[in-house]
Amino acid sequence: MFKRFVAMQTRRPVATCLVTGASVMSIGDSAVQLCGSGTLDVERNVVVSAYNAGSAPFFYFWWQTLDGMFPGKGWAAVARKTLVNQATMAPFNSALFLTWSTALEPWIKTIRKKGKDDPKMPPWLRSNIWEKVKSKVQSEIPELVVSQCGYWLPANAVNFMFMPQHLRVVFMSTCAVIWGGYISYVVHR
Repeated sequence: MFKRFVAMQTRRPVATCLVTGASVMSIGDSAVQLCGSGTLDVERNVVVSAYNAGSAPFFYFWWQTLDGMFPGKGWAAVARKTLVNQATMAPFNSALFLTWSTALEPWIKTIRKKGKDDPKMPPWLRSNIWEKVKSKVQSEIPELVVSQCGYWLPANAVNFMFMPQHLRVVFMSTCAVIWGGYISYVVHR
């Protein structure tokens, strides 16, 4: 199975990243939901998994860019890649994930309740969502950035130092199962 994954990652990197990203976030979020409340909110799971699916291909190419900027697997190159990745991507990715999840989940639930005929979000819901997004981003980003440093700095160092390029997404996706569960917990607490 692993050989098939590697072959698929080599032949179709974007599609494989997309599916892998969605799958690992779905697993992480499902674990958090089932351990917490004992029930699974499928809409929530779809929203967080869709975000990760969309961002995984970006990271595949971003890591290639970092390899081009800082070639090699020595300590200095790995430190540069890891620190640049953390400084540029951590705050941005966290804020975007919080915004996506906080805004999209209520909208999807509203559509389901109202029916598919009227997908417009009512103005009262729109303003309430953006206030919630603003509050969530302001209150959670500092803690998330600190948590990301403790978790992703070592994971990225291992990724850049030991993983061949075609296995980076699967390695980081494996790490992302745990992180996906944690960040989903933070967004939904």
